[in-house]
Amino acid sequence: MLDSLANAFALEGIAIYWGIGLVFFAAEYWWPSRPIPYLQVLLPDVAALTTYQVFFVFAAQLTDRIPFPRYSYWRWQTLPFGFKLIVFLFVLDGMAYWMHRLWHTSSGWWIHRWHHAPTELYWLAGVRASFPQVVLANIPYLLAFPLLKPVPAVFFPLYSYMLVLTNNWMHMNVTWQSRKLEWLFVTPRYHRVHHLREIGRDGANFGVLFTVWDRLFGTYVDPEQVDLKGPYGIQETVHPVRMAVGI
Repeated sequence: MLDSLANAFALEGIAIYWGIGLVFFAAEYWWPSRPIPYLQVLLPDVAALTTYQVFFVFAAQLTDRIPFPRYSYWRWQTLPFGFKLIVFLFVLDGMAYWMHRLWHTSSGWWIHRWHHAPTELYWLAGVRASFPQVVLANIPYLLAFPLLKPVPAVFFPLYSYMLVLTNNWMHMNVTWQSRKLEWLFVTPRYHRVHHLREIGRDGANFGVLFTVWDRLFGTYVDPEQVDLKGPYGIQETVHPVRMAVGI
């Protein structure tokens, strides 16, 4: 899996990444939620993307040494892969939810605050992740992966691009609203609540794929009950290098 993700940052992967990005740019052009000064924010965000790619290479060296747990028995493995995939995604997202909440505690905020630093939200703004965050973000996948065994080879590249699409989608600058969709899935306006400066370290709407965890554990904030115009970002002033390193 990690090798497949690393390959996604090869030339072909970069071309696909920016091809997907053009689609998101087009959507934001036609249905913008607020004006974005792309000429001002694009270069820093491209630099953040490059930083993430470097971090990922080193993080993969660490997480590759962690053995997968062995709890998937043969009766489970004989179940249809589509069913196992659904279970895997819910288990993975549940663990990611609690990991995300950990990053919003007083002891974990230093890991995550670079992600909240952007004052403009659009599809590329969500790429910021400190080195400790990149490492820790792989842990839920490692723990949930045995649920999928045996895994068809096509899963790995498709999953890597699903991660890209999910991250881009969450941070999109679009006016689309679907209250019905938000009963199950995270949408751009749902996640925009999470990045409001007034929400800050306390956090809300921690879900990555599904909104059910926020509703179950009391961290849901209705997007229609807050001012989504912003401001966004963090309240403290910290040097970008410190935030990127996670100190």
